[in-house]
This record gives sequence, C-alpha cells and structure tokens, in this order.
Amino acid sequence: MKKTPRKKKSDKVLNSEYEVVELPRDNSDMEKYVQENRKEINNKIVNTIEYAIANKLGGIELFCFKNSSFVVVLQRKDFKESLETVFEFSMDHQQFQICARIKKIISKLDKLSTIFTYKKIKK
Repeated sequence: MKKTPRKKKSDKVLNSEYEVVELPRDNSDMEKYVQENRKEINNKIVNTIEYAIANKLGGIELFCFKNSSFVVVLQRKDFKESLETVFEFSMDHQQFQICARIKKIISKLDKLSTIFTYKKIKK
C-alpha cells in the first residue's frame, strides 16, 4: 500500500494566489471603506505577505484603486513593519488567532534575514 505524500501548509501558500485589495478612489470613501473593513483588509495583508515570502518575492502589489492605474506595492524590507501594525490592531481588537499567525511570519522573516546577512558577510 502506497502512502500519499502529505501536503505541507507552505505548499498551499506557494500554489495559492493572493488578492489585491481594491480601494475606493475618493479619499473620504476610502477612509469609510477601510474603517468598515479593517479586519478583512488586515487578513488580506497578512495573506499577501505570507504569499510573497513563500514565493521569495522582493515586493508585492497590496492595494489598487477603483478606476485608476495606481497601485501600492509593499517592498520586502517593509513586510515586518506592516505585520507589526496589523498585529497591534489585532491585539487591540482581541483577534488572537491572527496575532499568533503574524508572530510566526515575523519569526520566519527574522530567520530569513539572519541567513541572508550571514551569506552576505561570508562572501
């Protein structure tokens, strides 16, 4: 009897697609939209950053604006700061499940950063 190889969670992230958050173009509409949908937006930010890390991307498109060609791109060097902002909001709103997930992602980023620095110094 053959065993079927188990898929790791990271395989799921590697093969999944990320979703760019579409924001209203008008500033007042955008503020209202963000306030009403902050938890969902934060979850999409975490998913997007996790996707970028798993696929070794240097940056990723995070937001776009309705009826506009403008986009917001998050660079890899800003992933940790963005995750920390989402973490603070999530702690304040007692969303502990996403907080635990964010901590794991930040830990992974720190580990990758250390490895990259070591390789750079070693050369």
